[in-house]
Amino acid sequence: VIKLMKCNHCFHRHCIQSTMVHQTNCPICRQPVADPQGKSPSGTMNVSIIPNRCSGFAVNTLHISYIMKGGSQQQYHPSPGAPFGGTCRAAYLPNNEEGCKLLKRLKYAFVHGLLFTVGTSMTTGASGVITWTSIHQKTSLNGGTRSHGFPDPNFLKNCNDELDALCVPAASAIEESLFRRN
Repeated sequence: VIKLMKCNHCFHRHCIQSTMVHQTNCPICRQPVADPQGKSPSGTMNVSIIPNRCSGFAVNTLHISYIMKGGSQQQYHPSPGAPFGGTCRAAYLPNNEEGCKLLKRLKYAFVHGLLFTVGTSMTTGASGVITWTSIHQKTSLNGGTRSHGFPDPNFLKNCNDELDALCVPAASAIEESLFRRN
């Protein structure tokens, strides 16, 4: 018998092992029993502050730069062993309290491989490329939702909801030390 440490529910070893192959939540209470882990290729996430403003906000902007390396698809990608190219992406958040909290959650999601994957681009239709996952980000300072930009009055809430759905902890529960390099 195995007892899950986070919720104390007990299961036969074989039963819980076969369940954990498909999900990392307790089958009874649905509480996450492990940190989420996505299928992102390797890369870097850098943040800087720029003077430009996200449309609809009277503060400067957090500019997030993602540099994702190319390589060979892993067993958990659509075509294991097939090559894929690298990519660079930029995203933006308002530099206010809510934007900084969201940034902390996005850093956690990046470290846990939840922001990118290798698959088919919904924009271009190309397959075997690095794509965003289910966590939407703003890639333009303006132009509204049609341009993946601001203003979008629902963006911060929607992005937090998407992170919640992937069991990313609240910003207050994430230790900044997780992101520091030794």
